Amino acid sequence: MSDTLLPIIRQMHDARSDEERARLLLCVSDAVLMKYREVFEQACTRAGFDVGLQFINVRRAEWHAVRGPDGRHKNALFEEARESLAGFAGTDGGAP
Repeated sequence: MSDTLLPIIRQMHDARSDEERARLLLCVSDAVLMKYREVFEQACTRAGFDVGLQFINVRRAEWHAVRGPDGRHKNALFEEARESLAGFAGTDGGAP
């Protein structure tokens, strides 16, 4: 792998467990995930981390979802998916 990889992408490739991968997916910014989505998906696929792939799909849907008048998402699925992955990661959704 090239030394020019973003640190979070290198960490995703080097993660030794699904819990580590889950923590990284919770922390990655939308901008980085949008730009390098396929790289993150490939890392999840290579590791057989289907929960991570599902979370990426939910985040993709979240980027395009209509929001309510308060700016929040109308669909509770988005927060439920985040909470589920945070539980899987053994965190409250904070930094790795």
